[in-house]
Amino acid sequence: MCGIIGISCWKQSLDLKSVLSEMSARIAHRGPDDQGCEINELGTVGVAHRRLSINDLSANGRQPFVTADGSLALVCNGEIYNHQDLRAELNKKGHCFTSDSDNEVILHLYEEYGDALVHKLKGMFAFAITNLRTGEVFCARDPLGKKPLYYTEAGDGFAFASEIPALKLLPGIDLGIDQNAIALYLLRNLRHIPDPLTIFKSIRSLSPGHWMKFDPNGSLQIQHYWQPDLTSSSVKAEDVLGAFDRAVALRGEADVEVAALLSGGVDSSAIVDALTRQGAKNLQTFAFGRDAEDEEILRARRVSDRLRTKHTEIYFDPDQQHDQFEQLMKIHGQPIAALPLTHAMMLFQEIQRLGIKVVMTGHGADEVFYGYDGAGALARFSNWETVLANPLGKTAAKLLSKLFKTGPLGEALTVLGHNVGERKAALYREEARRVWPQLFSCAPEENVVTAWNANWFSGQAPAHYIDEAAYLGLMQENAHAITIAGDLPAMAHGIEVRCPFLDRDLVEMGLSIPYADKRDAHGGKAILKRALKDRLGPDVLYAPKRGFGFFVQEDTVLRGAWKSRVERAFDDFDDFGGLLNMDAIQALRKRFNDSRSAVPPILMAKLYALQCFARL
Repeated sequence: MCGIIGISCWKQSLDLKSVLSEMSARIAHRGPDDQGCEINELGTVGVAHRRLSINDLSANGRQPFVTADGSLALVCNGEIYNHQDLRAELNKKGHCFTSDSDNEVILHLYEEYGDALVHKLKGMFAFAITNLRTGEVFCARDPLGKKPLYYTEAGDGFAFASEIPALKLLPGIDLGIDQNAIALYLLRNLRHIPDPLTIFKSIRSLSPGHWMKFDPNGSLQIQHYWQPDLTSSSVKAEDVLGAFDRAVALRGEADVEVAALLSGGVDSSAIVDALTRQGAKNLQTFAFGRDAEDEEILRARRVSDRLRTKHTEIYFDPDQQHDQFEQLMKIHGQPIAALPLTHAMMLFQEIQRLGIKVVMTGHGADEVFYGYDGAGALARFSNWETVLANPLGKTAAKLLSKLFKTGPLGEALTVLGHNVGERKAALYREEARRVWPQLFSCAPEENVVTAWNANWFSGQAPAHYIDEAAYLGLMQENAHAITIAGDLPAMAHGIEVRCPFLDRDLVEMGLSIPYADKRDAHGGKAILKRALKDRLGPDVLYAPKRGFGFFVQEDTVLRGAWKSRVERAFDDFDDFGGLLNMDAIQALRKRFNDSRSAVPPILMAKLYALQCFARL
């Protein structure tokens, strides 16, 4: 687990070693244990790596890895969980390894299979293989996007990095603000700027499940290589349990201690239980809550006592929260409005102090097994949606949606009036029509939404709306709570997060399960709970759901601890060069201050995050 950087054929004259060193220092928190650099003889192509030593702690595991002929260099951020099987396969084909690092197999796979290597990898990764002679670069990001990768090719060449602030150090880079990125960020459930956009016009994010090739002659090719089969199929509870146990076992492999977060809920308790069943000794677990009597803390304490873990409780510090909020955005390099990430920062800060480098978490279970709030309503909607899914029903829904544009009825009619694969996108477009003309001096075109969602379903879209919405939640909307949450606050403190519920095989299985098997009278995760019924007691399986950071919500801090900061920010609001409509922004502010229900707190939190980012 690390940070990676690379530059190829930059048109301006560069002291490549100096620039790479400065960029590497900017992401040192991602890899505090070691660093490495490889530059070609002409000084036109180079890569750098910051190392967090997890597998093969010796100097042999240092990156970049370079082929025997010196032509190709690999830098990787991530873990390849099936590397032992891949290594055995490659040994039979005559490949010789210089380390026991899991990452080294990527370079040999590329020599053997080229672009197709991505289909063989099981793990989380963002990597780049650079031809030091020609300047060609091949990059890939794992199917779920657990590891980030940003790049720029704005006419000066090509460069990539694990974090945006490193790319901002490149000379001549255009840091103009991308209005389309801000526009999407302000819509609906998004609390972050979605891939492939960033807040800067010339910097992009490689989307999950994509690879790209840069050719110094000027071409950049990007391809979507992974799309799960979303067709419903019969899956048994024991199949889910088997896939889950395999996912935990794969992530238990490391040359350092592996710990776990423990909230006392289904997901984290299942992981800690599985680890102990698989032989983990003196397992360290960590819980976070408001105070010693917080409900989540008490639940975690009970599970820890039952499973006999070495347990640490970490409590919320309101004085740190805003500092952590700003630090998150400084590292992320763009605005993000997700308060639970500030709690995670406090949590990982303490875990780092205790010397832990690897932590397992339950990220992704709610999205895959429908445990999130609102899934019940979506399931009920999907039950009767099929009755109206005919030409007459669609026509009627389209006509009625012109009369009822907002609220639950308006959303239901919009969904019913569109075809599968287009329903969630239609909700975003409808909100864009309403919101953008108010928020922006010159509103972006509606096709911004269309372009963003064009790649959501490259294969067959699911028939039921709940499945369509859940998949997009997993891959797009909830990234702030899943993949960003699994990387940003942890890597800020040099800690690797491993997520068994985001195992590719388990995700593919989970997404194929009919929604009726994931929701029952007790709520979400029905099939998962059946799988775990002999392991976890009913007090864990059927306890009321509480999200991470449940005890502190946007409305609480905006009207309370952060109120004076919020007022100052709106008094001196940065309109990003005239992009934002200041009259509309101030009207929103007044309505929010006048009434708790007039303006959604999340919209105010997004606007406030924009202002905090502008002042960093």
